[in-house]
Amino acid sequence: MQGSCLAWASLVLLLPVLPAQVRKTQPVGLVMGAGATVARGKAPAAAVKPGEILFAGDVLKAGAASSAAFLFCPEKYSAALSANGEAALTESQVQVKAGELVGRKSVAACYLPEVQKLSVASQQHYGVMLTRGSGAAAPKGTLADRIKALSEEKRKELEAVLASAAGSDTAAVVSRATALEKAGLSYDAGELYREVAKQWPEAAWVKKKIVEIEDVLLKQQAH
Repeated sequence: MQGSCLAWASLVLLLPVLPAQVRKTQPVGLVMGAGATVARGKAPAAAVKPGEILFAGDVLKAGAASSAAFLFCPEKYSAALSANGEAALTESQVQVKAGELVGRKSVAACYLPEVQKLSVASQQHYGVMLTRGSGAAAPKGTLADRIKALSEEKRKELEAVLASAAGSDTAAVVSRATALEKAGLSYDAGELYREVAKQWPEAAWVKKKIVEIEDVLLKQQAH
């Protein structure tokens, strides 16, 4: 036990120094396939893996040999940017600069949590180092019990999202996790984020979200 604590403490020392009050930003989408690069801010474009979060201001580019699949939440659709394509993402639309969007499909639910906006390179570096197992105990009762115990307003809002985000695809799981976290059901949200991490093991924001939720649960159980 002592060895694992020391290992975690050593790991923390390797992480980027972050301010005590971390400002978070609402993402606009997700990279859903391989072969894409993203330019964020003044940094050069960097290759990204499936599950990478996208923000307004990002420039998404597809490789020469393949398209770049993505999910865009403000307009609730999935699509792919054709090979050699380039698109700038805003808070309300995807502005195609080169190539075209193909295979556009509407999605019923597209909910993403607010996360810290880092450069693509920092995000990936942070995610590689950030790992931790679960230490929080499961709450009593079932998820249905916990949903029933919510206020009527929260319960109806959550149930609507869960119904619209039914399905096993990873984007739907993210939507359900986001809704559960917003409703205050941290443990259940964390379980779903762990499912997402299995599908997108290199998505740094998912790992960070799991650690944040774990910290919340441990603090709650300490009181």
